[in-house]
Order: sequence, then structure tokens, then C-alpha cells
Amino acid sequence: MFSRNRTAAVLLSLAMPLAMPLASHAALPEEQIAASIHPELAEHSKHFAQQVYRVAGNVYSAVGWQLGNVAMIEAPEGLIIIDTGESVSESRKIMAEFRKISDKPVKAVVYTHFHPDHINGVKAFVTQEQVRSGEVQIIAHDTLLANVVAQGALVGPILSVRSGYSFGAALPASDHEQMNAGIGPLAKAEASTFIAPTLTFKDRLDTRIAGLDLQFLHVPSEAPDEIIVYLPANRVLISAEVEQGPTLPNIHTLRGTKFRDPVVWVESLDKLRAYQAEHMVPLHGRPVSGQQQVEEVLRMTRDGIAYIHDQTVRWMNKGLTPDELVEKVKLPPHLAGYTPYLREYYGTVKHSVRQIYNGYLGWFQGDPVALDPLPPKQKAERLIALMGGHDKVLLAAGEAYLQGEHQWAAELASYLISLDNDDRLARDIKARSLRKLGYASMNINWRNWYLMSAMELEGQFDGDQVRQMAQDMRGAFLSPDMLQNFPARVFLQNWITRVDPDQANDVQLTLGFSFPDIGEQWALEVRRGVVQLHPGIPAGTRLKLTLDKSYLDTVMSGENGLLKGALLGDVKVDGDLLEIKTFLGCFDFEDAPIALTLR
Repeated sequence: MFSRNRTAAVLLSLAMPLAMPLASHAALPEEQIAASIHPELAEHSKHFAQQVYRVAGNVYSAVGWQLGNVAMIEAPEGLIIIDTGESVSESRKIMAEFRKISDKPVKAVVYTHFHPDHINGVKAFVTQEQVRSGEVQIIAHDTLLANVVAQGALVGPILSVRSGYSFGAALPASDHEQMNAGIGPLAKAEASTFIAPTLTFKDRLDTRIAGLDLQFLHVPSEAPDEIIVYLPANRVLISAEVEQGPTLPNIHTLRGTKFRDPVVWVESLDKLRAYQAEHMVPLHGRPVSGQQQVEEVLRMTRDGIAYIHDQTVRWMNKGLTPDELVEKVKLPPHLAGYTPYLREYYGTVKHSVRQIYNGYLGWFQGDPVALDPLPPKQKAERLIALMGGHDKVLLAAGEAYLQGEHQWAAELASYLISLDNDDRLARDIKARSLRKLGYASMNINWRNWYLMSAMELEGQFDGDQVRQMAQDMRGAFLSPDMLQNFPARVFLQNWITRVDPDQANDVQLTLGFSFPDIGEQWALEVRRGVVQLHPGIPAGTRLKLTLDKSYLDTVMSGENGLLKGALLGDVKVDGDLLEIKTFLGCFDFEDAPIALTLR
């Protein structure tokens, strides 16, 4: 244990002169916190050694090249590719491995769900021309394209930054040593490729592809559009992420997602169990063979999710709040120790419990003091004053750090940072505390968030770097290939959440959009700070832009602009161009750097 006197001596020695308050620009003495990794997490990396596994004679799973597996079914008349990975360059390596097995043509590609690590590498396996000609089908759930759109266009800016933190996108090589991503090797950041599905279904599809009978089933779970593939001839179940792989499933993802309903997920796992499959091919991790072993993995995963859900609800009904629930709900040893499928490499019980509470009851926990709380900075100012002022809080944070109470040290330092983002001592204490917490964590999401936030606090991750990371990550969610598949409506609908009331509160204008090459017309109406999208152009609309959808694609990608097109003749203008400029000025399309920790 470190004494308060020693802590004070360490911190006070930094301030010059001693008689003055602790200098906010000072820094802690140099301490080398060596990069390290939780030993069990390091051992987990062996699970993702590169290998193409052969299952039941004609099914192959490429594990270890990228975050998601790519599976191949060799049918009598051709190949069926299940998921395409997140990286075209790595997927081409996988295709080269598959070509050592078979030279048959690809007849179909299946997207099991809309997440980037399952769809972005499609052009490593097929071309747009092959799909357009009907040579290759692309099969997915009815809602996949809508989910791709929502992910890339609606919440793309914030999701890109948060995904960068979740996956440790800016961490140095030393922090990636021996690391994995919990459900696979570290993800490869590349711009996505995309080809829209040509065959979709709602609930179930029984079909024959390339001379082979296949059954598709919609099983919402890790994603709302999740589908699995079953081969009745040899009882192979390609389980997508219903069985998420060698980890406790991510019932909630820290990067942000809509509510993943554990009850629905459990029901989907029971549907998989009903197949009594002889082999299971997850799209993260290794295949599982033997009916009893497949049943065991599915049952234990199902029971793990069910236990977390049921006990959370049980204690919710006794009045416990999220902070209390996370201390109460813990997996029993027979579930918590089920390695690797229920170990907390990717999901955790604690952040799952919080999501379940919020999914049922929302953010309000029942104490009305939370209805209109003090703003964070004002609250921090008052708490610091009550605790005796800045220097006492700083000393307490330093003492907590030296005693190994890293969570408490980080919390105390956060109050100081909230009042002054340039408080170097507080930032150093919090950053070092987060590094200690990160290197001790077995969970990859927690580890990456701790370490990325530490970089932000240390000044290693400035606005330009955040912007670049967000741009790189955005390419996984929104690429030129995707934009070409987005309907014009999606582009215009995105404007609704971009309106700037300060610019639009006194504006009442409607701008029509005509796309003659696709035979569509739409209109955006600005009504004093609110925007409404109309199908068609209302009678009496005096402002209109006429342009091809192909030019709109270049506007969506940032290559061109509407005003530029109007001036150069690519966009035909009806009405007063100055009024159109006023209309366009009502919207905020700037993606400013987002600080997640230093705020």
C-alpha cells in the first residue's frame, strides 16, 4: 500500500513552484507500461490458425485469414460461397486455396447477414457482370439491403469511430502482438466491395443450386437478418453467427447496435438444435463434428444466453438497477467455464446485462433525480468543490492509481478532465489507469476501448487521426460499390437528420429531384427546421434539380456536388439558383472529429 504522503510527494514534485497549486500542464514521472496480453486471450489466438477444414466431403471452411470465415460448398455443377469476409485481398487468398480443391465455377454466393466481415469481400469470388448476367445468384434475407443502408448512411459517422475503438484500429503493432479479435484473427481494414442480392426470402427457402438441395432459414440472433444454410444430404449445418463461435456471444456490441433480443436468439438456437445436425460450420471459429458435440455446443450457448437474460429479468423485477444487476448476475461455473464457447473473449455478462435492462425498460431507472440532472461539467465542478478542490481530487486519483485501484483513479480523474480537457496530470492518471485495465482484460472489446481511449488522453490520437480512422472505417460500411446499389430515396432520406435548425428555422422551401434515367421523382421540404421527404414532386414546386442517378452516385461518394453539377451542366436547374443555394445551406454535412473520451 502507498501512503497519501508518498502520493502527494510524487505529484507535488511535479509542480513548480511548490507553493502554487498543482500545475495543470505538468505530467507524471515517466513510467513505462509495457504492452501485454491476458494469457488466456493470447492462448485463444491459436484457435484461429490458418486452415481450410473439410467437412462431410463437400463443405470447406477457411478459418484464420480474416475476422469471419468463408465457407465453400462443392455442389455437382459448381461452387456455393457462404459469406465473403471483410477483405478482398485476404478473400482472394482464400479463393486461391479453394481453387486447389475445385476448379468448378461459382454458381451462388450467400450473405448470411449484413455485417461487413460477411459481405465486403464479395468481388474476390464473383464479378458484377457474372451476377448481372444471371451466371451467379446472390442469396440473402429480404431485409439485408435495408440494413446495409441504415448501417452505412444513417449512423455511419458515429458507428465508424466507435467501430475503430472496438477493433483497436489505431493501436500500434506492440498492442496487437499475440492478439486476436475474440471471434477471429484481427480484422483487415479495407474499402468494401458489394453486389446486391438477386434472390431474397422472408422466412424459409428450400431450393436447388448447382444440382444440390439446400435449405435456408431466417434465424434472427446476432443480426436481425441472420440466415443459416442446411444440407440435408449429409446433415451439415452452416450456422452463421447464431452460434457466434469460440466465445460468449456478444448479446450487445459496444460499438453500438439495435437491441439484440436474447429471447429471440435462444429461440433461433433451439431451431438449430432441431436439425440434429451431424456437422456444424460456424462462420467464426472451427467446425464442429459429431451430433452429440454439435448439440452440446448449441445447448450450452443457448443456456448461457438464457441464463444471463432470465436472471437479469428476475432481479429487474426485484427493483435492481443496471449498476446493481452487473454485480448480481454471474454465470455459474459449469457455464462460465465452458471453454471456449462461453468464455468472455468477445461478449461479457456485464455489458449484456445492461443491454437487457435497457431493452426492456429503457434508460430511466426510476429515480426522478435522473430526469433533469445537472450538466456533466456543472456536476463535476460541484463535486470537486465538495471534495476539497482540484488538488485534493488529483492527489486522491494519484493515490488510487499507485494503490492499483485503476477504475477509481480513472473515475476521479474524469471529473477533473470534464472541467479542463488540458489538465495533463488528470489525463496522465486516467490514461495510465486505462492502460492497466486494458492489459489485464481478457475481453477484446474492453481491452481495445481502454487502450484506444488511453491514446486519446495521451495526445497520440488527435483530430486529424480520428478523422482518418473514421474515414478508413467508413469504407467498410459505405463504399462506392454500396452507393451504386442504394436507391435515390436513401440519399435524400439521409438529409432529414442533417438539417441545421439555426440555418433552417426561418426557411420554408421545397426542392424537387428528378432522375430521368430511373424514372423517379422525389422532393425535400424544409419546414422551419423540420424536413420531410415526399415521393413525387408536389404541384407548385418552383425549385427542381434534374440529374441522372449515376451522377447522384458520384455526389454520394463525395466526388461531385450538386452546385458543381449545376454550374457544369450535369444537373439541370429549374428555379432560382440562389434560392437553391439557400435550401442547401439548411443542411449540415460536415463530419467533425468525434472525441469519445476526452470531453
